[in-house]
Amino acid sequence: MVEHSPEEGRVTSSILVLGTTYMVAIENYKISIENPKGSYKSFESDDSTENSYPLKGVTYPVDYGYIEGYVGEDGADLDIFVGTGDKAGYIKVWRLDVPEETKFFINLTEEELSSVISAFKLVLLNYKVLDAEIFDLEIGKFSKK
Repeated sequence: MVEHSPEEGRVTSSILVLGTTYMVAIENYKISIENPKGSYKSFESDDSTENSYPLKGVTYPVDYGYIEGYVGEDGADLDIFVGTGDKAGYIKVWRLDVPEETKFFINLTEEELSSVISAFKLVLLNYKVLDAEIFDLEIGKFSKK
């Protein structure tokens, strides 16, 4: 298990804090955390044509960011949730601009996974818990930058 949250004083194998964003190395991945656990992100926009997400906003139950070097279905960085447990996998959500978006998760506890599912339940299509080898294969299906 890799513990990673610097604001809670935990130790990690590799961490670099850059303002409000920090990076963490987990397994073979460099992950940039843009939205730490407990932070709120609004998806609303002044221009209704730009609002592609059906949720108004979300308070992240775990750290949230992206896996450096990989591109998701929406053309942006590949999203990932990072927790404090041992579960890895993905959730699939729907948006107005793409039929399906994959958001990976790593090191979640059962409670953290339930919280992520609850936070995104309005747009959740499905989720899957994966072992480490399959997790790597699933990420490998996405384009590299």
